[in-house]
Amino acid sequence: MINLFEHYDKQTQTLYDTLRIAGYDNDTIVLEDDGFLPEHFITPYRFFAQYKVPKNATARYFNQVGIPRYWEIMGNNQSATVRDVNKQRATIHYHRPSKPRIVSHVEWLDEAERLLYVDHYTQHGVLFAQTFYDLAGKRIFRKYLDQQGAEVIYENFVAQSIILNWKGKAHHFNNKVQFIQFFLRALDKARNGFVINTLGLPFSVLYHLDEPGNDLIFWQEQCHGHVPGNMSLVLQGGLVRDYHVIVPDSQEYEILKQQVDDNMQQRLIPAGYLYDYASKNGYTSNVVTMTNSDQIHHVEAIVEACPTATFHIGAVTEMSDKLMALERYPNVKLFPAIEIATVNKLYQLCDIYLDINEGGEIINALQKAFDHDMLILGYRDIAHNLSVTATENLFDKGDNAEDLIQALKDVQRKKRYFKVRQNYQKAHVHEVGVKDFKQVIDKVLK
Repeated sequence: MINLFEHYDKQTQTLYDTLRIAGYDNDTIVLEDDGFLPEHFITPYRFFAQYKVPKNATARYFNQVGIPRYWEIMGNNQSATVRDVNKQRATIHYHRPSKPRIVSHVEWLDEAERLLYVDHYTQHGVLFAQTFYDLAGKRIFRKYLDQQGAEVIYENFVAQSIILNWKGKAHHFNNKVQFIQFFLRALDKARNGFVINTLGLPFSVLYHLDEPGNDLIFWQEQCHGHVPGNMSLVLQGGLVRDYHVIVPDSQEYEILKQQVDDNMQQRLIPAGYLYDYASKNGYTSNVVTMTNSDQIHHVEAIVEACPTATFHIGAVTEMSDKLMALERYPNVKLFPAIEIATVNKLYQLCDIYLDINEGGEIINALQKAFDHDMLILGYRDIAHNLSVTATENLFDKGDNAEDLIQALKDVQRKKRYFKVRQNYQKAHVHEVGVKDFKQVIDKVLK
């Protein structure tokens, strides 16, 4: 089978990883190329532009953006701008999961500081696309460039048409569905079975492909009590292609199941996700919090109530006097201006993440904690990443954090209490075993 994804967002990555861990090493096609996809992925741009990773390729750093003489680039770890004396001429956007200050795209402004066009860069620093806007800030068209700067794909967002310059010929398409179908046939993949995770563009492509096949639709959205029309269509069967709808979220599966008849339920399948953790939880009392704010509610009370736990607090900036004062506690270790190597060591060492700081999340701290199989505990009203934090592991920060403190004491006292809260977290992210997942998929594919 072939993975056919519209975007490679977090949910799609979770699905991709699940299939990979289960041993389904499918070729992966992503229709919308942001320039930073894994190098082995296939995209329409990469295929038609014959994109090759440049030798000694490096990403484009913020101060490597080309600017006219006398203009200047001003930036920090959060963002950067291009200025012409007192006038802003561009905003430089970083690719967040990458190293600091790596450019993903640059928004160029006109004399009135209105958005004019956007330059898009790859992870190798190559300018691969430009998007142009009207005076109202609405997208007009985008052109994709090969590595020699020649236009390969022209996408008109107003007319919703596409022109492809390929092998010395201009190919015109009235819509994106036609373009993607041409792309799949050029790849010689149109007769394959596909894995998709949206009823949008990928489904439209397959529905109009007029080629037989057996496809899996992973439903990663919420129906809110109403089965989408396209889903009803595929569950009824009788189409050129055969579809099954796989639902990883058990609650969502039950909602959908109640909305369809017995015959349609045969094509509606419950599943889950697999996770490949960077480390295994050791059930220790090593606790970590990453923050650039000194507003860590009730931290003194927590530290004093749990003397056998060691609290590691890191910040990418220098720490305020208020935070530095926590050094008076023997079970607190502070890491101001922390380096990424130290962060990695802490994430290997610690087994509990405390999400109790005000301010924004830094260094993707919660997702990284989840990826290292940490138990995540925190305050309900300031939780930074609800997708990986179980509701049962969030507490009110009133009453001097008594409930959170009690939970911390419990997981330190008995391993089974730790496992109970860990299981809340695993249920929250719909984690299942490899054997169970493979049984579901193999049964459908027979």
